[in-house]
Amino acid sequence: MQIGFERVVLKRITELTSADWRLMHAFFRDRELADWNGARPVRLPLWLFKRILLEEEQAGDKWGFGIFTEGRLIGSVELYHLQPALPAHPIQGTLGIMIGERGLLGNGYGREALLALARHAFQGIQPPLERIRLTTFLHNVRAQRCFARVGFQVKSHAQKGDSTSVNMELTRAEFLKQMFIEGEIS
Repeated sequence: MQIGFERVVLKRITELTSADWRLMHAFFRDRELADWNGARPVRLPLWLFKRILLEEEQAGDKWGFGIFTEGRLIGSVELYHLQPALPAHPIQGTLGIMIGERGLLGNGYGREALLALARHAFQGIQPPLERIRLTTFLHNVRAQRCFARVGFQVKSHAQKGDSTSVNMELTRAEFLKQMFIEGEIS
């Protein structure tokens, strides 16, 4: 399954090639990218990294996608913590996104990937999700601007240790209203 919006195409992680998996693994091993996501760099070997992600996908715990432009993998986006859990139909999920190609940061690829994912979650599946949530660091202003341009709204702030996070969400109703106003609904 491929989902697209403007310059990006999302491919389910189950459809990634061996070369795509090597690049995805490299993104997740990158310390700077991990820091921006509040995680530690992956230290697992590629075969185990791939196995874990595919098992989570098959269990229905998350929907993971590679972000592609011009046929090359540039990052990943996923909805995880899908609730309620299977076998029920999920109505909400938590968003994670990473543009791994640093030279492409700030050029709209993240926004386009988010729009493609939101369209899929809110219009492309039945029954559709009703809400997507996310958490980002307070200092990650670039990400917050990107999320806001897609329609995410700040719901709260949280303090954990030395860092403050921002909790944002996008509802199906607000997304569809925004797409209609902007004339992008198909």
